[in-house]
Formats: sequence, C-alpha cells, structure tokens
Amino acid sequence: MTRTFPHMLAVALLLAGCGGDNREGQVSVSVIGRETRLRDPAVATPRQADAALLGATAQGLVRLNAEAQVEPGLAIRWAISDDGLYYTFRLDRELADADRVARILRRLIRRHLAVDPTSGLDAVREIVAVTPEVIEMRLSAPRTELLTILAGPGFALLNRGQGSGPLLIDGKVGRLTLLRAKPVAELADDARAQALADRRIRLRGERAALAVARFADGEATLVAGGGYNDFIYARVADIPPRSIQIDPANGLFGFRVGRSSSPAMAPEIRQALSMALDRNALGAALGAPGWRPAQAILPPGLTDLAEPSRPFWAQAFANVRGSDRQAFTIRIATARRIVGIWRSQQPQADGPLRIEVAMPEGPGSTILFAAIMRQWRAIGIDAVQVRSTDAADLRLIDAVAPADLADWYLSWFLCARGRPCSEEADKAFAIARSTTDPALRARMIAEAEQRLAAIAPFIPIAQPLRWSLAAPDLPGFRLNARAVHPLAPLIGNQNGR
Repeated sequence: MTRTFPHMLAVALLLAGCGGDNREGQVSVSVIGRETRLRDPAVATPRQADAALLGATAQGLVRLNAEAQVEPGLAIRWAISDDGLYYTFRLDRELADADRVARILRRLIRRHLAVDPTSGLDAVREIVAVTPEVIEMRLSAPRTELLTILAGPGFALLNRGQGSGPLLIDGKVGRLTLLRAKPVAELADDARAQALADRRIRLRGERAALAVARFADGEATLVAGGGYNDFIYARVADIPPRSIQIDPANGLFGFRVGRSSSPAMAPEIRQALSMALDRNALGAALGAPGWRPAQAILPPGLTDLAEPSRPFWAQAFANVRGSDRQAFTIRIATARRIVGIWRSQQPQADGPLRIEVAMPEGPGSTILFAAIMRQWRAIGIDAVQVRSTDAADLRLIDAVAPADLADWYLSWFLCARGRPCSEEADKAFAIARSTTDPALRARMIAEAEQRLAAIAPFIPIAQPLRWSLAAPDLPGFRLNARAVHPLAPLIGNQNGR
C-alpha cells in the first residue's frame, strides 16, 4: 500500500501545480472533504468543507474565534441569569431582527433534536423575541455548554440563502470559492481598510491527497480538517514537521458495541479487548505526533468531574512490577485466559472468536485495523474489518467534544443510544441534567460516570487525531481543543463588522 501513496501524490502535485495561488494578499485554504457548497444547516447537516464555508460567510448569535472561544456574532452582547435558565441576547440591529432570528433558531433546534435528542438543546423550552433587538432563550435546566453549541456552524443563520459574514462570497471559479472581508466602517479612512478589502481567501474542498500535494508544492497556505484516516498523506509527502499542526482535541476515539448479538456484549470480552490494546503501538503505526492514548471514556481535566474512573483492568495492573513491556505481557496472558474461559462456556465453541469491526474506508483505517487485528489475535480473537455501513460487532467512534463537560461523553452511552448500558446511570444522568442544584448535579454526574465505568461500554483507543498543515507563524491560526479553525482571522478580519 505504501508504494501507492507516493505515486498518488506525484500525480496530485502535477495537478496542483496548474495555476498558482500564491498571490499578494491572498490565502489559499484547502479543507479535506468534498467540494464546498453553502448548505442551510436547518435542512441538512453541513459536511466538513461546507461547514468551513458556512462558518466564514454566516454566523449565529455567537461564533468561535481562532482559539475556539465564544465571541459575538449576530448578538453584540448577552447575559445569563444566575440560575442558568435564561439567556438574553441583544442583536446588532443592522445584521438581523429578533423575530426572524427566533424563527430560524426554533427550526434549527428542532432539526438538531431530531438528530440527537440527548444534545444540550433538550432543555430549551422557548425562544422569544422580547423586542425587535432582543431575544430570550428560556431553559428547563442549566446547560453550560449551550453557548458553545450555538457558536458552531450548525447554528449559522441564513436568510434567503445568504449569511451575514464575517466574510462574503466574492465569486466561484470551478471548485474554488473566493471570499473577501466585509467593509469595516471604523476603518473607512484608514489604509488598513483598503488592505483588508484587497485580501482574499481562496477556499477549496478536496481530497486529502490533493490538498497535501498542494501544500507541499507551495500552492496552499493552510490545509485543515485532517483526521486519523488521512494522516498518512502528510507523512509520505515529506512535509516539514514544523508545518504539521496537531490540535489538542479531546473527545471519543474507540469502539462501542454495534449489535446486541455480539460477543462484545459480554463485559469480560470488552475488558479483554481493551486490555489487549497496545495504544502507543497504534499511534506509532499511524506515525502520528502528539498521539494521546486513552484508557477511559472521560479524559482528565473536565470542569464538572474531579477525577474520571479508571477501567477495572487498568486498576488491576497498576501495581504490577517490572517494565512496561513485562506488564503488557502479563496483560495479554490475562486477556487470553479471559477469552478462553468465556469460549469454554459457550455452546458449539470452535476455533478463534470472531469479531467484526466497522470502520470508515481509507488508508488510516487500513493501517489502524491491521495493527489492532494483530494485537487481538494474540488473545485468541479474529477481527474482521467491514464497511462503516455494515452490521458489525464493534463500531468506531471518532468525535471531538464540543465542550469540556462530562455530559457529552456520557450521553453517548445512554440506553437510548444502544446497549450495553446502565439504567441506573441513565437515571443519575437525567437527574444531573434536570437539576438547578450544582452540588446535586456534580454528585449525579459522578455516579453516572462510575456506573458506566463499571460496565465498560466503550473500548477507548486515544483522543481524536485532528491535524492541519500550516506554517507555525501563520497569522490567525491557533491550535485548540475543538479543532476549529475559522477563516476570517486568516486575513485579519477579527471583528467581522
């Protein structure tokens, strides 16, 4: 397989070299994915390249800056009541009116809830236009992640197919979309206003191989939207290490059970599968710098949980003496015995245990699965890769958390999303999400986490891998925990007004 990648990149380099993009005052951006289209998030979930265009040319009440911090969008300011149940937004009257914004927001929230009933939007009771310039969102329970959710491109507001900036579409040439900054009134008589007006972003959505080739040839300033499945292209293209930017993204990257008839429904099998993974070796197989292995559902450092629980197998091996390699050898032997005992208790057991694993197609999945297959074979399990659309025993989750809260992680393993699950954890989670008492919420979140940790519904691998290609000193580009890279700061349009 590795012989194929350089050939593909060589062809892509030739294609990328047709017509340079390095023009004065212009930034060429490739987002890994399909061709960019401006899609209304109230109708369909925007794909990765579409989300980049949507976030650049439209905004919601709030938006995310280069550091993934919430900043004003259509709302110039906002206030949150002490009990966290009322959010009041004052709109920029020149950009929107409250009645129209409230109407669009209600449509967006209905669609998001239809897709994910467990999201932070479930507590939104009412959205009302209090005055022509003021909107109030009324909640049934506090949702500290609400602003971050509203700042995503999925809540950008379009009016008759048009957004309010911070950038404007200046034209489209083939698959290339030209973006320019909106005029800034306070800079009207300043030389900076003219400089800003002359700047352009040349945005493409394209395959990873072509995007990387374009960057390697000096034809792209930034490549964004990379994940584990396409990192191999950056490796074989000989990109300077200083230009490979790895976001410190937190989230879920690992396997959950895909069907109720799976052997992985047995908790001892899930524990054996998890303890048999050499997570550092998986990162080495992908060649990913900044790889952060994970053994638990939750990462450390969440704002609403003091310390996440460690899986039982990790606790059991915490005090094993010897080198890391010796400890891992003991883990493999233990996992093999667990699988053997389970197999001996099954009727008509014959040969190795077979586990089907659903993963997206792509070189990263091929590399990762090959390494996992070898590791699981050592404990008597034959893993077989199937397509992500096929029925499978295990399915890969690869998602970045929108906020540093335990709620998002735990919600993936509620009974409404499938089994194995814990009804007691569901009850604790529901109490935590409905109460206005911070102390009770903290206790219930901790209880839900502990109950889920006890049944191990997830086989963690690492934190999600999110990468970009950019010069370390590229203005307006910042690594962040959400792996969000808005386009407006790249040309200095910081306030977008």
